[in-house]
Amino acid sequence: MLEMVIVVIAGFIVAWMILYLIPDVIWHHLQWGAVFGSREHHQMALTFDDGPGPETAPILEVLQEHNARATFFVVADRAKHYPDLLKTMVADGHEIGLHGNSHRSMYLFWPWTVFQEIRKGLDEIEDITGTRPTSYRPPWGHHNIVTVLAARRLGLRRVLWSIVPDDWKTGKTPDMIERYVVQLSHPGAITVLHDGGGARHNTVQALAPIIDRVRELGLHLVPVCEMERDHSELRRWWTWWELRFTRRWDIDTIPSSLGGDPVLRLGLIKVPLKQVDLSTGKTIVRGQPMGEIHFGNPALSQLSASHAGGLRAFHAVLRSLTDLAGFVDQSDKYRNIVVVGGITLLDASSAIEKLGFDRIKVSGLRKWSMWIYLMLLMAIYHADGWHTLRRFMRLRPVLLLMDRNTLMKRYLRATNPRRA
Repeated sequence: MLEMVIVVIAGFIVAWMILYLIPDVIWHHLQWGAVFGSREHHQMALTFDDGPGPETAPILEVLQEHNARATFFVVADRAKHYPDLLKTMVADGHEIGLHGNSHRSMYLFWPWTVFQEIRKGLDEIEDITGTRPTSYRPPWGHHNIVTVLAARRLGLRRVLWSIVPDDWKTGKTPDMIERYVVQLSHPGAITVLHDGGGARHNTVQALAPIIDRVRELGLHLVPVCEMERDHSELRRWWTWWELRFTRRWDIDTIPSSLGGDPVLRLGLIKVPLKQVDLSTGKTIVRGQPMGEIHFGNPALSQLSASHAGGLRAFHAVLRSLTDLAGFVDQSDKYRNIVVVGGITLLDASSAIEKLGFDRIKVSGLRKWSMWIYLMLLMAIYHADGWHTLRRFMRLRPVLLLMDRNTLMKRYLRATNPRRA
């Protein structure tokens, strides 16, 4: 008897893993096959889940005031109570996607009832708006073994997300929501916000600043259905890592004053070297606050697309150092830094010296770990892809440093009329 019970329990666990756990890992957490925006187009999507609700109308007003369009993944059961809001969405040029007939996890459905749940939701929304949704996002992103098959059968593109500010959680202020979204914004990003399922006034207050600051980064807000898709799973996984790296090290993107892709990003760290004497006479010691410069990867992809990429990169960095100086000057976070710099493979000594940097040799584990990391980065984002490995195999990482006073003197517009 005991053996039979064990067999039944084991069979139940195996069936649950096959029907729910494994499909959810593949299609939810790994987002395999879901819509993924291209890193080479200046597009970003704002999406709203769980509505419509009381805060949907104010969100629509903010979007209209800022001439921005979004995608609303609506719950059909709730949509029946707000038909006018759905008609306003359509009239304003927003996309309506399906978030389910009811807001229930796909863990709670038998596989053979998934088709019925999705089809019923599509029918309800089509009855209200006259248009059948073509995008689908299951509640919480949960999948089971039939979810993908049902979406394909019903002609739906599966849409998940890349930026998740958790605006629905208690304690999330408008400033917190705005900073999270803006910090992680990048070409091809899909942000998930919420217009229903509870009080969403913080989301409403954060929305206008989000739109303004995202546009400062050179990104155009479009519905998901208009996004250019990136079909590279490798780039998807690398983007997943980049977003977590950005949050872990609290890295900021420096908006470009001339528009286009931001070239430089900045993080706050401590000087990693024991002591460095710069050519300006400034001595840098371990532990002092430092602004760590990172190259914007979408900009790298764009700049490498032509044969004049090196010259274009030089001028782009020159221009961006002016933006960097202004950003550091206005930011409380970076007010006390004594030096800026970062590690690069692009060891063009004469150009580097003209920009005002000192070149510091990197050795040991730091040298080889950064070499591998930067080589992989170049292969993914350079226009020539993996063919760049042949050209860059001979390069070695160097650390570039510029003290704060030099940065301000050379590049801050207020102190350098020629730069202005």
